[in-house]
Amino acid sequence: MVKMHTFIWEIFSLFLCSYAAAQPFTADFSALSDARRELHQEKYELFPTPPFLTVYQKGDKKLVLLAARHGAESLPSVQYAFDVYAPQVALVEREPAEVFGGPCTEAEDSYTAALCGKWQIPLVRADLSLEKQWQFAKENGFSYEDWQMLWMIRDGYGRARETDQPFTPAEAIASYAKRDHHAAWGELFTEKRLNAYFKKYYKQNFAETDFIRLYQDLMNIYPEKWVTKTPFYRLNHAAGLARSRFMLQNIAAALNQYDVVFAEMGAGHYMDLVLALEKMLGDPQVIDGRRLPPQNLWKDCTVEGVEEIVLVP
Repeated sequence: MVKMHTFIWEIFSLFLCSYAAAQPFTADFSALSDARRELHQEKYELFPTPPFLTVYQKGDKKLVLLAARHGAESLPSVQYAFDVYAPQVALVEREPAEVFGGPCTEAEDSYTAALCGKWQIPLVRADLSLEKQWQFAKENGFSYEDWQMLWMIRDGYGRARETDQPFTPAEAIASYAKRDHHAAWGELFTEKRLNAYFKKYYKQNFAETDFIRLYQDLMNIYPEKWVTKTPFYRLNHAAGLARSRFMLQNIAAALNQYDVVFAEMGAGHYMDLVLALEKMLGDPQVIDGRRLPPQNLWKDCTVEGVEEIVLVP
């Protein structure tokens, strides 16, 4: 009788496992709410400094996720993920209409795209389009001036890392007008309006600003009180969560179609997703990207011949 009960329980357990494995993965946004941000931070601090890989396994499904430090430093982690786990699809933090500019040895998303072409697996752009990001910003009360300054501060930070020359309002406006301006969204800054706006919210002169210091202050996980009141911080945080939701939707969709999924994103987005991924897939194995053995990188890589697919419209 005991053996019969044991046999029945084993059969029932197998049924439960099979039933659970057959259930589709869904993007649960409840673990992404701002109210849980401190818990997200506590969890995130258990991980190594980016870049690092997290490997999730649930049944036959595997997610290999790179929490990247944007740039060439993350390339060995991408190579390791492809060589060791042989993904069937790859998701990258790249907007739909944005080109993979520059050598693919300089950024982890471009390098991932190159390996997709080499391995002949599909590539998914898992980031929101700029149009959808702007629509989200507008619907949440942000102005086109807020939107422009978000990108100008990012631009100033990028330039400051390459040169010690000041970033003038005229240069900021010209750069934004060339790359990101949409006349239908609003009016482009004039130098006078830009200077007044920047002085109002950031309490300094634009042309004299140390953009590395400012950007680090604005992006600090534990920001000072003045930072949390700036349009940059509020818009970057709100839009970042919207983008993270879209990334989570793409991860769920990919896992429903493929057994082994690779995804790369900035470590900040991973912090947004860490609890939702744990809820969806359980605890991950963590691999410190800085401690990987030397990787045989594809030094003359190219993004030509990449097949791109859309999982979430």
